[in-house]
Amino acid sequence: MSAPTGAQPTRRATAHLLPTTPDGKVHVPGDGLVSVRIAFGDDPAALLRAAAQLPPATPLAAVDVRTETAAVRHRGDVLDMHIDRLYYAAPTPLPATHTLDRALALPRRPGPAELAPDEVLPATALRRFAVYGLVTDPVGRLLLSRIAPGYPGEGTWHLPGGGVDHGETVRAALAREIAEESSQTARPGRLIAVAHHHRLHSEGPYTDIYALWVFLHAHVPHPTPARVAETDGSTADAAWFTPEDLPHLRLSTTARRGLTSLLASAPG
Repeated sequence: MSAPTGAQPTRRATAHLLPTTPDGKVHVPGDGLVSVRIAFGDDPAALLRAAAQLPPATPLAAVDVRTETAAVRHRGDVLDMHIDRLYYAAPTPLPATHTLDRALALPRRPGPAELAPDEVLPATALRRFAVYGLVTDPVGRLLLSRIAPGYPGEGTWHLPGGGVDHGETVRAALAREIAEESSQTARPGRLIAVAHHHRLHSEGPYTDIYALWVFLHAHVPHPTPARVAETDGSTADAAWFTPEDLPHLRLSTTARRGLTSLLASAPG
């Protein structure tokens, strides 16, 4: 059911394990996929390894992010719930039972009602779910945006992207952010990586910040000169760069993390 007017917007995140065979199919146990709620500060991959009783060194690869929305009644209130579900693949020798698409379409647990109870966090804690793009054009250039003065990382070159709005999918959010920050029309594509980031600050209203970052590849088939479209936002400039330009740029932490993930995901 859709959320009624006045319902309380609520965000949750979950992680799901896909035991994946060498041919890219999935073994789904009879009792379903191993699935966990992601709490503030959690490493989603480590959480899944522990829940599935896998060795700490077991490689997990982020496969997809799915968005779910639902209206949930909880303690007399109606919650307008947005759930970001992260899927990870783990190698398995067991026989395949599902294609990847079928596994991703299975009923998702924990469900909205199970996720309704909230964490009790201090007012100084901030949770953020964001998507960033490794954005390319037909000649192999990379699109970057420059962080405006007064924002964390000001002056550094950053990956286009930002927070995912309530009810928005990660791909829709990335296309919107790219248009706002650079006036480009992009086609978001494959998931490259998911990262978590937890840091403490001594100043400002939020001193305990936890973020989940989704990195997607996006392509701009008809690039134009990059121009910031938003006003009074966190982006001061945007530009296209060749791979040879990158070592000479002052990059944000997020950009370095995304570029490292892109290189690690490259074939061969």
